[in-house]
Amino acid sequence: MAENNQDAKQTSKKDAKRDAKIEAKRRRLAEQRAGRLSADAEPAAADSPTFREWYDAEKQAKQPLGSENQAADREITPPIGAAKRPVTSDSANREWRPVIPETAAAGETGAPAAHRAGAEEAGSRKASRKDRKAGKKRGTGGGGFRVTPGFILRCIIALAALILIIYIVLRVANYNDSKPDFMVTDEGFYHAERFDGAVPVFGIDVSEHQKGDINWKKVKSCGIDFVFIRAGYRAADDGTLHEDKNFRDNLKKANKAGLMTGAYFYSQALTPGEAKEEAEFVLDMVKGKDISMPIAIDYEIYKDGRLDKKIQAGDLYAASLYHDIVLGFTSTVEDAGYESAVYASRDMLTNYMQADLLDDMATIWLARYDSDAGLDANYMFWQCTENGKVSGIDGDVDRDFWYIQPEKVYETRAKHKKKAVSVRDCRISFNESKTEIHSFRAMPSYDITYEENGLKEGRDYIASVIRNTQAGTGYVIIRGINNYKDWIMYPFTVEE
Repeated sequence: MAENNQDAKQTSKKDAKRDAKIEAKRRRLAEQRAGRLSADAEPAAADSPTFREWYDAEKQAKQPLGSENQAADREITPPIGAAKRPVTSDSANREWRPVIPETAAAGETGAPAAHRAGAEEAGSRKASRKDRKAGKKRGTGGGGFRVTPGFILRCIIALAALILIIYIVLRVANYNDSKPDFMVTDEGFYHAERFDGAVPVFGIDVSEHQKGDINWKKVKSCGIDFVFIRAGYRAADDGTLHEDKNFRDNLKKANKAGLMTGAYFYSQALTPGEAKEEAEFVLDMVKGKDISMPIAIDYEIYKDGRLDKKIQAGDLYAASLYHDIVLGFTSTVEDAGYESAVYASRDMLTNYMQADLLDDMATIWLARYDSDAGLDANYMFWQCTENGKVSGIDGDVDRDFWYIQPEKVYETRAKHKKKAVSVRDCRISFNESKTEIHSFRAMPSYDITYEENGLKEGRDYIASVIRNTQAGTGYVIIRGINNYKDWIMYPFTVEE
């Protein structure tokens, strides 16, 4: 029984201790709430000690607790403004730590005003970063790329400036590429009296034997207006046909540079049939190409070649035989709708052919390297030298003259429609009295009509502009095609 009473007393003491602890905790919580409310309501005094200073002072002054109850009841009260969690005997904490106050709003964790403001600011920054990232992905807002009228205007101005710069660079490059090294003239050559009043138009003829690439812009700007380009040749030994490897490229670039273009074929034909074969070979090459000049047969005697051997054998003994051969070529070309010509040396035209008879049947292109052509026949072209100098071509080149009377109607030899209208019945009117030179060329504006009906270039006629690289008189050559025929040259004024 005594033991039971003793146990009861111990139990009563334990209950008293537990109740004392609970009551002490309640008091501390009440005091802490009261202290926090006071700290939130009134700011700490300016001269209040820091928490670390207060804690060190308290720690030095602290005495050992006398009993377990005293330890349970002891409480260190922090200074004003230092809301800290007290250390008790039932706590594992051994130092003062900040207490996060409760808030009046339901559901909040409770944080000091400064802490809440910092957290809200950090959250705001984080949300702002998310918004900016989302804006960049969408292409608008959040500091990302935005298309505005001002931005579009700046882009347009920048693009216009870039286009202007490119245009200027190209113009400068084209100017340098087209600027001639010198101008060609007819100085040193004598033109026959029959050509008084005619315009000696300057031209050249080229083949794959020319050195390097030809700068056709410079060729045109230095005063050359037409070119005969070798299309091919018949081998003097075995008689096989070959294409000039530079023909197509030369034809394309010469046309683009504004030159009038024709073609010639180096012939070794022994019969009219072979000459026709050569003509068909060339016609196949120029099909669909821009040809504004005649297609010529270059009939020459190559020493010890197939033609020379036949002449030496006595098989070609009369001029009529040579005429038949070259006319086999020209008639085939004319039937295809092209103008034709016969190229031959002065010796060939006088000693093997009868030039004064041939000139009624074909356009003659004379070759004689002298200051005077020295041929009584009615030739239209004259190859005056093989040592000519032309801007844009390295080395020597063949120089030619083409004699044309302004406003004279020349009948076309090419086949045309029976009811084709001659260009003599058409009217040309220039839109301006004078034409200025731009990029080394003057290009006049004009209209061509027949009975008040306008003609269309490429359908009704082919137009070429010559003598248009220097101040003075330039000319437009009009050749009728399809429903129109013949050709004529009209003058216009060129000024710097």
